[in-house]
Amino acid sequence: MFNVSESILKEILREVRELKLRVERIENLVEERLVGVEEPLPDEVEAIKEYEEAKKKGLVDYVKLEDI
Repeated sequence: MFNVSESILKEILREVRELKLRVERIENLVEERLVGVEEPLPDEVEAIKEYEEAKKKGLVDYVKLEDI
């Protein structure tokens, strides 16, 4: 078993919580666009473009928590 310090675990938890918030925001954006409730805001359009560009460049990658 791994011996992970408490500070590392706290940092991992903070990052997981931050990722969760970002994923929830993306899910909400997708849901709104699929339903067509409203047009995306300028900052949302920019965030989507940045994400798509980063994904194309291979800068976005999902890592299993077990691999951290």
